[in-house]
Amino acid sequence: MKSGIHYSFDLSEEKRCILVVEDEPVNQEILKMLIGDTYEVLSAYNGQEAMELIRARHKTLSLVLLDLNLPDLHGLEVLRRMKGDPVLAGLPVIVMTADSEAEVESLTLGAIDFIPKPYPQQKVILARILRTIELSENRDILRWTERDHLTGLYNKEFFYHHAAQLDLYHKNASADAIFLNINRFHTINDRYGKSVGDEILRRLAGSVREAVRENGGIVCRSEADSFLIYCPHRSDYGEILNRAGISIPGDGKGESRIRIRMGVYADVDKTLDLERRFDRAKMAAETVRGQFASAIGMYSNAMRDAELLSDQLMEDFPAAIAEKQFRVYYQPKFDVRPNKPVLVSAEALVRWNHPALGMISPCVFVPLFEHNGLIRALDQYVWAEAAAQVRRWKEQLDIALPVSVNVSRVDLLDPSLVENLKSILAANGLSSRELLLEITESAYTEDSNQMIETVCELRKTGFRIEMDDFGSGYSSLSMLSSLPIDALKLDMQFIRSAFREQKDTRLLEAMIQLADRFDVPTIAEGVETEEQMITLKIMGCDVIQGYYFSRPLPSEEFEVFLKERRNALRPSGLEESGTDRDEPDSLHDPLTGLYNKNAFEILLQGVAHKQVTVLSAEVDHYAEIQHEHGREYADRVIRHVAGVLRKNFRRMDCIVRLREDKFVILMIHSGSTDRNRISSKIDRINEELREMPGELIPVALSVGVAFSDTDKTGGAVFRDADVALERRKEIRTKVLNRFLQE
Repeated sequence: MKSGIHYSFDLSEEKRCILVVEDEPVNQEILKMLIGDTYEVLSAYNGQEAMELIRARHKTLSLVLLDLNLPDLHGLEVLRRMKGDPVLAGLPVIVMTADSEAEVESLTLGAIDFIPKPYPQQKVILARILRTIELSENRDILRWTERDHLTGLYNKEFFYHHAAQLDLYHKNASADAIFLNINRFHTINDRYGKSVGDEILRRLAGSVREAVRENGGIVCRSEADSFLIYCPHRSDYGEILNRAGISIPGDGKGESRIRIRMGVYADVDKTLDLERRFDRAKMAAETVRGQFASAIGMYSNAMRDAELLSDQLMEDFPAAIAEKQFRVYYQPKFDVRPNKPVLVSAEALVRWNHPALGMISPCVFVPLFEHNGLIRALDQYVWAEAAAQVRRWKEQLDIALPVSVNVSRVDLLDPSLVENLKSILAANGLSSRELLLEITESAYTEDSNQMIETVCELRKTGFRIEMDDFGSGYSSLSMLSSLPIDALKLDMQFIRSAFREQKDTRLLEAMIQLADRFDVPTIAEGVETEEQMITLKIMGCDVIQGYYFSRPLPSEEFEVFLKERRNALRPSGLEESGTDRDEPDSLHDPLTGLYNKNAFEILLQGVAHKQVTVLSAEVDHYAEIQHEHGREYADRVIRHVAGVLRKNFRRMDCIVRLREDKFVILMIHSGSTDRNRISSKIDRINEELREMPGELIPVALSVGVAFSDTDKTGGAVFRDADVALERRKEIRTKVLNRFLQE
């Protein structure tokens, strides 16, 4: 734009464009003379020419002056074609005719006004034209105000207004509120592009509109991929869904059917405002999210009761905080890497002791408060209570036990989060290592950059971060190398799923191995049985929490728990990676700290369906060593052999002392392809055993190896390992005898 020159837009200065359809040239000239100074005039001399110009210029035309007696298409046919075309139907038409009998049919077909022939005074013509254009433009403005531009359906605000009018005039008629949503619409946009997504929305809007129009229903597009229907009560909801069903536009080959879910609030309570009615329909639709067997959810009395409960809980929340109705329970976490599990921390879990409703589970109120933002106030309450409890344990019991607390996504968005936590620590004289922070996995992937920055700041302050509910389906596994975390807490559902009747722990084991590769310790919650605990320990899980050790306890009961298990606490100064292998228990050999026969029975079940390599090993001439040098000396040899085995096998491999001189090693996820590597490992072990420390004489191991991936299952692989061991011993005996004979 040239400097100093300023432009402005003023639509009032623009000439509107009018198409004059008239076969008589004289009449064309008269009309141009009457209106040409005020309007831009286009001319068409027959119906076909008129239709071509209308289609080409419909966006800029403001009005059509239409003569009825045309040489090819009659003017009424032109009018009929215009009104039958959705694109052209809104263009206003004034009919010019001397036939007063044609007026009714013209009005029926959509004409707005008439100009009689012969033509009236100029000011009458201009007045009718101006009035028609203004009405049309005002109508268009209103239409664009009340309509969704993409689909042509009502927008949400006008839809609610229209529905209220229906209620007003049909007070005694039963009505239904229906919510429709396209499943995974964002993936359609990502995969096929926005233009395809828009076309799907337009087609779906048209299908739904036709499906409910027959009984007087109305439709709106409420959100990007959601629609609302308000209609007289009906029962054929499946018919609406079937008629709304469309496929992804394509060439007809392998088109994918769009999946739609529907929520129905039938026979609505008209004392509720309209928004509340559709909230109920949406709530019903949530009950079939992700389901393939059913796509229609019906609002029920149970949902109504849950909704009423939610309302009551939100109303009672301020008093609950003020009166300390929320109680903090504590569930211990044990490091299971040593032979005897060590109590290393506890998790703070909140319960609501409601004066009227009794004890309320967190699964009832926590999701509600996360949704409406009250979770921030609740979390701060729990942090303060937990920190005060840690201080009391230190003062009264001389026990410093860290406690982990939950930090929600809402908390991470609070710019004062770090200062709030530091203030709580300062008020109780605690260090940041005594308040552990559990952050759900999903929080890292929602506004991930901001979340990660906040978590990094917390870690710089000294807080340890545990990623809660890991594996619940949000984060990419590749993110683990960059996420600021100090531990992974496995989602409880994985524990439950892995140990169901058809036991399958492969996914659980893969997650533990993945964490181990990134040097991130793992915590498993929801562990209930000894089998689960041992299996998780075999997999390499570091810390276990669950009913196997203790249910969540109120503070006074947890204090008793601490006193009774004071000896199970980690001694001051002992690092978390330290182990206590010499501490005996029912599953470990007291001499070596390896697994014993009791543990072996559990291990057999744990590896029944896994790919394993089994090594069956015996110390050569052990009976002679014990006979010549005594039991104490033989025990020292066995302890040293156990140490060499532990050194040469992976953490996830299981080493068992089955009897005095017999060891069994289970190499998890190992098969016949590892044959050469295992052979080298056995040679290396025997090389180390030839260089015994101190006065211990060199010893050797005879080892038999069997692989489960060579069509061996269950106990067969163990028998094959024993058979291989016996063959190895026979070979050694023959070689030794031959040597002695020579």
